[in-house]
Amino acid sequence: MKDYAEELLQHERSTIQVKPDDTVIITPHLQQLPNEILAHIIHYVPEPEHPYGPDRRIACEQLDLCECTLVNKQFYAIAYPLLWREPVLDRDPTQLQRMIDYLATTKEPPMGHYVRTLDLDNITCNDTELLRLMTHIPHLETLSLGNGNDDHLPPITSTSLQHLPHHCSHLTSLTLRRIHLSEATICAIGQHCHQLMELVFSITTGLQDDFLSALSNCPLKRIRICQTDERILTEKLVTDMTRFQDLTELNLSIFEPSGLIMKIANKKNNTEGVPCWPRLKVLKLRCCDDIDDATFICFIKTHPHLQLLRLVGANLTNASLDAMAVSLRGLRKIWFTRVHGITAGGVRRWIQNCQGLAFVMFRHCHQIVKRDILETCKDEPRGCLILKEQDIFKIRHDQETGNVHG
Repeated sequence: MKDYAEELLQHERSTIQVKPDDTVIITPHLQQLPNEILAHIIHYVPEPEHPYGPDRRIACEQLDLCECTLVNKQFYAIAYPLLWREPVLDRDPTQLQRMIDYLATTKEPPMGHYVRTLDLDNITCNDTELLRLMTHIPHLETLSLGNGNDDHLPPITSTSLQHLPHHCSHLTSLTLRRIHLSEATICAIGQHCHQLMELVFSITTGLQDDFLSALSNCPLKRIRICQTDERILTEKLVTDMTRFQDLTELNLSIFEPSGLIMKIANKKNNTEGVPCWPRLKVLKLRCCDDIDDATFICFIKTHPHLQLLRLVGANLTNASLDAMAVSLRGLRKIWFTRVHGITAGGVRRWIQNCQGLAFVMFRHCHQIVKRDILETCKDEPRGCLILKEQDIFKIRHDQETGNVHG
C-alpha cells in the first residue's frame, strides 16, 4: 500500500507514513509559490463587490486579508502591507486612537508607510487625532475626510487640516465633506500637493471664487463641487478653471447658473483657437437654465471626447441632439432633466445616429413619451425615459428593418 501511495505522489513533496493497522497518513508539503504569483492572488481578496466602487474597502474584505496573514510567513509578508494599504475603521471612536498608538510604537517596518487610502469622519477622528495621525502616513494618496450631521460631535476643522498637505504631500485624491475651508488650508494644498489630480468639495463652507488660483501647481484632472453655501461660480473661478488643461471630469452640483462654464470656454476657443479642456470626458452641471442650443453646440464642437453628460434645466431642442450625433462620437451615457425643448422624434433620430450610446435617461422632459420611441417598452410617466443598451439596440434594429413606430 505504501508503494502504491508513493507511486501516486511521486511528483509531490509529501511525507507518507503507514501505521501498524495499515492506515496510510499522507502529509503534503506545499511548494512555495513565487512571491509575484502569490501577490496577484492575494490582491483579489479585497476586490469590492459592492456599490461603493473599486477604491473603497469594507470591513469584511479587511477581515479576509487578516485571515491571509495567518496562513504562513510568505502569506504574512505579502498580505500585511496590503492590509495596511487601506485601513478600515468602524464606528468605535477608540479604534483610531489604538491605531495611532500602534503606528507610533512600530519602528521596523513603519506600518504607516504602507497606508495609501483613508476614509475618516468626526465620529472616528478629531483634530487632535488627525494631527497625530498625519505624521505617520507620509505616503497617503487618497483621503476622504468629513463631518457628519451630528451637531453634538466636535467637527474636524482647518486647525488640523491646514497641516495635512505638509505631511501628506503625495495626495492624488482629496475629498472634503462639510468642512469649513480656511484660506491657509487651500494655500497649503496648492503649495505641497503637486500630485493632486482629484478634488471633491461637498457641502463645504469658506470657499471663495479665487480658491482655484491657489491650486495652480496641482495637476487637477477631476473637479467636483457640491452644494456650497456661497455663490462661487464667477468669471474669476471659471477662468481659473480653464488653466487645468488635463481636466477630464467637471462636476458642479451647485445651486447657481452654470452656463458661464460653456460661455467662457466658447469665448476662449474663439479668441485663442484652442479648446479649454481638450481631454474632457465627463461633464455634469446642475443649473443649466442659461444654456441654449447655440451655447451648447459651440461647446461640444470643441470638446468631442465627452463620454458622459448630465444637464439639468438646459434650454435645448432637437438641434442639440442632432449636433451631439455629429460631434460626440464617443458619447456613452447621458442624463437630461427638465429639458423641455426636445421631442420623442428627435430622441429616436439621435439614438439611431449616435452609435456609441449605452445608457439614456430623460426625466421631467415634457415632450417625451417613451412609447413613441420604443413601442414595446413598459409604461412610464410622461416625460420620463430610461433606455439601457438592449433598448437602444432595439431602436436601431427597428430603423434598419423599417419597423419604425410613429
